[in-house]
Amino acid sequence: MAKTKRLARQILAAGLGLLALLSGSASAAVDPEALPALKAMRVNDAQVVTAGLPTPEQFTALKAAGIELVIDLIPPDHPHAPTQEPAQVRAAGMVYANIPVDWQAPSSDNLARFAELMQQYQGKGVLVHCMANYRASAFYYLYQSQQGQGDIGLLEPWGDLDQAFAEYPQWQRFIEQHRTTADSNAR
Repeated sequence: MAKTKRLARQILAAGLGLLALLSGSASAAVDPEALPALKAMRVNDAQVVTAGLPTPEQFTALKAAGIELVIDLIPPDHPHAPTQEPAQVRAAGMVYANIPVDWQAPSSDNLARFAELMQQYQGKGVLVHCMANYRASAFYYLYQSQQGQGDIGLLEPWGDLDQAFAEYPQWQRFIEQHRTTADSNAR
């Protein structure tokens, strides 16, 4: 089982490296083999990983895997917000950014700030996280949609996004509002 997982990660790393090469990107891909086992981790493409909350010990491994920017979507006033995370991320040699996304009321301003950061760090290794990879997955999916990659996002790997948010009407509305906006902008 361990050999199979290692082989799968090596194949993924090779594929992501090839993807970066074919897209003309001169940037280095995130190395999935070097990524720590993050909660609910999803390696989205050659540079972007979404996940749940990393442990303090995982930040050094994230840097070694090629992550340069950590975007934390947890509001600082959340009861389980990691108060030491900004210092831990910086100590590991990465850039830290917090976009406080209220679970009950995600906003267009939050998404706009996220898009700005993603554009600023385009081609660099980025970890987007929240508590359990719901906010992070939704924001990255919507960012992909805004970049004209919505059709790809609906099929792979985001096909289950609507189902994942089925019991959260505030997120269903938010995703639908911004997916529609992205779709109409693409026309």
